[in-house]
Amino acid sequence: MRSRTEEVARWFAYRDNRDNRNNTAHDYGEGFAKETLVLLPSFIADAKTLEAALRAGFGDKE
Repeated sequence: MRSRTEEVARWFAYRDNRDNRNNTAHDYGEGFAKETLVLLPSFIADAKTLEAALRAGFGDKE
């Protein structure tokens, strides 16, 4: 099971990747694309975990 500290660190990494993109004058080069592709699998998993936690917290069973 993932610790909350690890989860928070990954969300900061996702944010920082986004911020780096915004700070490079919209440089969508190969390096940025590769960095983003590396993050995608864990981002999707974390987003699904967050969705499940929010649904459980709000009583939504969808």
